[in-house]
Amino acid sequence: MLNHSVISILPFLGTICSDLIVMLPVMLTWLVCKIGRWSVAEQGELPDGPKEARYCPACEVWKPGGKPSTVRMAPPPRLEQQQGRPRSVDTGNHYCPTADCQYYGWVGYGNIRSNGHPNGGRWRQLECTVCQRYFMETTGTIFFGKQVLPETIWRAIKALAEGLGLRATARVFDVDPNTVETWLCQAAKHMEAVSRYLIHDLHLTQVQIDELWALLGIRDVGENQEKRKGKRWVWAGTDPVSKLWLATVVGDRSQEYAQLLIHAIRQLLAPGCVPVFLSDQWSAYASALLTHFGHWVAVPRRYQRGRSPKPRWQPLPGLQYAQLVKQRDKGRVVSVTSRIVFGSLEVVESIIQGGGFGTVINTAFIERLNLTIRQHVAALARKVIHLAKTETGLNNQLALSQSYYNFCLPHTALRLPLPVQIPTKGSGSPKKWRQRTPAVAANLTNRIWKLEELLLFRVPPWQQDVDLAT
Repeated sequence: MLNHSVISILPFLGTICSDLIVMLPVMLTWLVCKIGRWSVAEQGELPDGPKEARYCPACEVWKPGGKPSTVRMAPPPRLEQQQGRPRSVDTGNHYCPTADCQYYGWVGYGNIRSNGHPNGGRWRQLECTVCQRYFMETTGTIFFGKQVLPETIWRAIKALAEGLGLRATARVFDVDPNTVETWLCQAAKHMEAVSRYLIHDLHLTQVQIDELWALLGIRDVGENQEKRKGKRWVWAGTDPVSKLWLATVVGDRSQEYAQLLIHAIRQLLAPGCVPVFLSDQWSAYASALLTHFGHWVAVPRRYQRGRSPKPRWQPLPGLQYAQLVKQRDKGRVVSVTSRIVFGSLEVVESIIQGGGFGTVINTAFIERLNLTIRQHVAALARKVIHLAKTETGLNNQLALSQSYYNFCLPHTALRLPLPVQIPTKGSGSPKKWRQRTPAVAANLTNRIWKLEELLLFRVPPWQQDVDLAT
């Protein structure tokens, strides 16, 4: 006779047996797939990396279909002067601003001629010989429609670019501070357009990136803790060879703004150019570089059945990125080491040594640029009271200083010895050096620009092959 305990577990044994019968086909299928799996590809292992592209706010704006592209017609024929005396006023850097004109936006096509100075004024009037319409040579610049002397405007802007505060500039030139602020906003917008037009298709071997701390005069409400205290970070990048100030982004110290900085630098590079990147140990740079200098890599199948594996987002084969790791003790740097994130140590060191600007991995040039930024941007100077009230105001000062630094300010490290010394007047020593700006060293122009020339530069509506930088 069966025991009562055995009789009580018989229903459970039946349930277990029925579950095993149901699971048996599934287990057999898994076993067949395990035995009949395909061999791994020659790489041996699955490549590491995300299965989706990293997010960049700037890249989302420029997605295909997100913004309509500007369609330009074929260039019109060039016009040659057939009659009359030869023109003595060079109008090769001007274009017709009339949108319905056939020659609208085209520079150097011979359709612009000078028409004198209306009412004996300072600025010339120009005429388009095709559409028979007149416009001033200051059209599209900050001097258009201004009654103030042009010297007062560009000298005040130059004082701002040299690091003088906004209110101090207003006191020096005896104008209202609000007027100086208006000039600064207009000049910053114009300088950004000039930089976008002249700086493009760069062939760089290395780029150094870093961020510096800033403080605003007015605190934000409803933002995160750092923004409520008025704290900001200025992200910047530079080319150690030409000393070119590449890009600037103002924001908090987060992954989003690291993406914006790398995106801005990527837009300036020539197609196929992948320079060596050097930075500190801030981890956000690696993800940002992987976003903009990565590609999809197909993953080989590991099993004969089942879904195909998704591709992985991997860095480009030519991407080289190294970090400088600083060990600190009570705020002082006690040791410095380097770490390779993408690429190899041998390739990175060979590129650095080949450029002639250092023998080891360093961020000395971007640190020196940070000092220049603090000297030329009044809102970023140490222990001052003329802080920028808003983030827009800080961006305006940075845009002005960036163009002034790249095109107007000679750099001592970039000067070249003259083959023949040029004597000077009087008993002074002869001229020994040819001064160069970062834009000259990067082959973007062949001369040192004056600030008033940059402010008078009329930016065409699209990029053209005409060498306007000369």
